[in-house]
Amino acid sequence: MGITLRNLICIAGSMTYRAAWSIEFTRSLGRGRHFVLLISVSFHTALVDRYTRSDVKSLQELAVLGESHPPGPRSLFFTTTMLWTIFQRRSRFFGSTRRFLLHRLQITLPLLSFTFILTACCLVLLISLGVGFPYAFPIWRTLFTATIISIPIWGVCMSALHLVWTFGAPIPHFLWTWQRHRQHYVPLAFDANDFMADAEKKHRHRRPPTLWPGFLLVALCGVYLLSTYELPIDHRFKAAVELANRVPRREGYGTGEKIFIAAMFYNNAYVLPYWITEVSKLINYLGPDNVFVSIVESYSSDNSPALLRAFETKLEAMGVPCRILTQDTSIHRPPSMVTGPPRIQFLADTRNLVLEPLATRGGYDRVLFSNDVFVEAESIVELLDTNGGEYDMACGLDFQQWGLYDIWVIRDHAGRIVSGQWPYFFEDRDAMADEPVAVFTCWNGIVSISAEPFLPVALRKGRLSTFPRPLPLTHPAYPQAVNQTPATTPPLRFRPSAPEECFSSESFNLPYDLRRLFAQERIYANPRVITAYKWRFYLWFKYALRHWAVRWFIERVEQRDGNGADLPQFILGGTAPKTVWDGGECHPGGTLRLSAWNEN
Repeated sequence: MGITLRNLICIAGSMTYRAAWSIEFTRSLGRGRHFVLLISVSFHTALVDRYTRSDVKSLQELAVLGESHPPGPRSLFFTTTMLWTIFQRRSRFFGSTRRFLLHRLQITLPLLSFTFILTACCLVLLISLGVGFPYAFPIWRTLFTATIISIPIWGVCMSALHLVWTFGAPIPHFLWTWQRHRQHYVPLAFDANDFMADAEKKHRHRRPPTLWPGFLLVALCGVYLLSTYELPIDHRFKAAVELANRVPRREGYGTGEKIFIAAMFYNNAYVLPYWITEVSKLINYLGPDNVFVSIVESYSSDNSPALLRAFETKLEAMGVPCRILTQDTSIHRPPSMVTGPPRIQFLADTRNLVLEPLATRGGYDRVLFSNDVFVEAESIVELLDTNGGEYDMACGLDFQQWGLYDIWVIRDHAGRIVSGQWPYFFEDRDAMADEPVAVFTCWNGIVSISAEPFLPVALRKGRLSTFPRPLPLTHPAYPQAVNQTPATTPPLRFRPSAPEECFSSESFNLPYDLRRLFAQERIYANPRVITAYKWRFYLWFKYALRHWAVRWFIERVEQRDGNGADLPQFILGGTAPKTVWDGGECHPGGTLRLSAWNEN
């Protein structure tokens, strides 16, 4: 069969008809309509190109298709009319939009400036926070936070621009007019009315944008947002800490409790200056007569030893008793610090070395043990005051790239693995109210623990129970003497897991033993005490996410009502299932994964 002119007309009409329908269909779409239009046009273009370059047989087949489905005069007329209507609509729309934007610069320029500032804030947040674990940074929450940051910046910039326009723009005009009047003779106007009309017209033409009151209002709102970046409950001890550092005294401003401050560091030169400053403020609040500082630094290759030696000199000048070991090698560090038994054994031995002065000196009420974290002095005071001081162990919350960081250690009150996202705990509204949450175990950045279990029996003050407690079969201290009680149990120490136990961190085994060996079960996690291992995450979780506007967005828009059933558990275990033992749910170990609360 030959190719006739009628075949070609039918082919072209059919393709034009289908292309027109594709274009008109995209008008009803929202996002992505330009992409669909591009795909449709590209498809028809490629189809024509294919058949114009292919062999005669394919073209003949296409001719048969066109002959069997001819568009007809009515379809061709409809297609032509539709294409012309679409073209007119697009031309009128873009033309009117362009004219509106050009003649309304007082609207266009603020919109463009706000878009620029918002884009810059989003880029800064994305670059700073990274995209390692997107679930920790929901896109709409991040955009809302960026908007909250951008609005006051935009309002201040536009208000400043208005001031420059109002008071700065007339100066060059006045100088130019004055110079012109000096050099040239200007005759008197014959028609005073015309002269005044021209002056009024020019005055109206130079009138500054009328939106400046709105810009000023936005700037004032920004000042309000900045001044209320902290919740009142977050800084209730701030004034007392500032007073203690302005007017220091030996007995301090606290409750008079004796606090044993402990810490260990390794390559932490980036966090030590901030940590030393805040701990120095804390010591002035507690009183130099009420504290002892014990720090161990080992195997560091940065400036950490020098910073700690300078801190030791400062403590001696303040009259604070201390023991700071730098460049310590008394405990062998394993070649690989990958999570495993050698690493846990090394960390447990190092932490016990930090606590050695406590066991020999005694006389302290609480142990304040800090990781290498960013934390404020008033937050540490908040930790010491958890539940009005009625606790056996209190922990802060530490944050990193996936939200709540040390999920390997913390368990809720029923021993279940928690979520890395607020409110963290299943069916527990205390976290939403920023109240201490009862937990099974925790550590999470910084902890305050009753010092009694760490002391030898002879140095204890009789605060431990005198009733025997049975031990689980899996505990390494099983079996114990029949008459052994928490009051007569040997001192509490950090330890690795026994073979019969779930493989856990030394920081998990300590609160677990605090429960099982010493009947110390009042363990709380305090959501007001925010810590982090990197400064950018500290700013994000301490200030950005605790801002009242962002909290409103999380609670109302994201609809977090305190029921953690919609939050996934953060399990370290890859595809392996979690198990249950005497210490609650057990992380199988491995990579991080998310699962539902009710997953077995």
